[in-house]
Amino acid sequence: MIAYYRHLAAWLDPEQSDPLAGGGRLQDVCLRLSDRADCADARPEAGIAMLACQARELAFELLELAEQADRQRAQQGRA
Repeated sequence: MIAYYRHLAAWLDPEQSDPLAGGGRLQDVCLRLSDRADCADARPEAGIAMLACQARELAFELLELAEQADRQRAQQGRA
């Protein structure tokens, strides 16, 4: 089943990180989907915390799909 959400929020949550040897931190990227712009919705929200490499891969895939969707819209406008 697909749930449709109108708003997305992405952020870095300092509590969603793990210490690394040598003093660095492995910081997760957080993403929340909601029906309201402020993400304060009565309906249960969807959310995920992911590694930076996962967030980067998702961002790249979303960009590719958005460009494909734009091309399809442009082709339909010419038909």
